[in-house]
Amino acid sequence: MFGFMLFLHLGGLLAWVGGLIVVIAMIGLLSKQLGASADSNLLARKSLSIFSYLAHPGAVLVLGSGLYLILKMGSGSKPLWLDIMEMGGGTIAILSLIVTGILGSKVKKKLKAAGGQPVKVTGYLTTMTALMVLILGVVLVVSLKI
Repeated sequence: MFGFMLFLHLGGLLAWVGGLIVVIAMIGLLSKQLGASADSNLLARKSLSIFSYLAHPGAVLVLGSGLYLILKMGSGSKPLWLDIMEMGGGTIAILSLIVTGILGSKVKKKLKAAGGQPVKVTGYLTTMTALMVLILGVVLVVSLKI
């Protein structure tokens, strides 16, 4: 069971990070065209929806399987990398779920109501990039077992 949960944990991490990469790339490439045409707005809204369907379940899967793996490891003295994975990874996953949900819906509303006006998404892209850096930072610390 431990091996299966580890597989789910890594699969969820791939879906979560992959979804973030896709939305950062798509919205970043479309950012200059947003608001100017209905097609680019529709593509951006669809990209955000697909991101939500990939990344949110991935983050929930990482949280659930990570909790199971931590409980199976037991308590006691833990190395630093495991503490960072527990506290940092869990906090980032919960923060990511909340922030991406709220900001994604705000950007979708802006895109829907653009009406030919330019739509600024720099705050959204900056936040998504910061989350990506935090996630990859935790993955790096865990991979190096610092």
